[in-house]
Amino acid sequence: MVSNVRNYAMHTVPEHTIALIFALRRSIFAYRDAVKAGRWQEAAQFCFFDFPIRDLAGSTLGVIGDGVLGQAVAGIGRALGMRVIFSAHKGRIGQGRMYTPFEQTLQQADILTLHCPLNANTRHMIGAPEFAQMARKPLLINTGRGGLVDEAAVGPALDAGHIAGAAFDVTSVEPLPSDHPFMALLSRPDFILTPHVAWASAQAIQSLADQLMDNVEAFVRGTPENAVTFRA
Repeated sequence: MVSNVRNYAMHTVPEHTIALIFALRRSIFAYRDAVKAGRWQEAAQFCFFDFPIRDLAGSTLGVIGDGVLGQAVAGIGRALGMRVIFSAHKGRIGQGRMYTPFEQTLQQADILTLHCPLNANTRHMIGAPEFAQMARKPLLINTGRGGLVDEAAVGPALDAGHIAGAAFDVTSVEPLPSDHPFMALLSRPDFILTPHVAWASAQAIQSLADQLMDNVEAFVRGTPENAVTFRA
């Protein structure tokens, strides 16, 4: 059953990541809001082009984190015709030809997606200095861990045009306090915030419930599963 949960995680988080990329790359929410505001009627023609629409095919997807989820997102990216590069660890060299140096990843990526753990080395791995290196004005997607990005630097990076858009499913504090910098960005067409739900498909939640029941039944039978052994 644990493997089933992992299998669902391999689909749910990558699918949410790609959905956020599509929404920003094709300005889905911006056009929806414009239609709600009457812009289509005002345009008086069959379509209007107020916001950028760009294909994913032919663009470069920079992936930070090469675990199960990063690899799954990369696989979908390749299927969509994207060039995929995996970033080396920040501040490290010599990780082999499979990895692009961190600084070069920032410079080459059209979309940058984060799937690495949060630790002392990765906290605020992307902040104002890194945004300034993003030559291609990429989209920044974080469905990994809150704290990987200096969240106070996101708004200024959007204002300065260092990034074309940003989407977060995780934040350093959850839920956000009313004075969090992201709260001032919620009305922007180039920013999306979802409440840590990338993992929460109906299938994944059912799988977790099934695993819980299986563990309880195994414990009652005297054959506990997924037991943790503590040592003094």
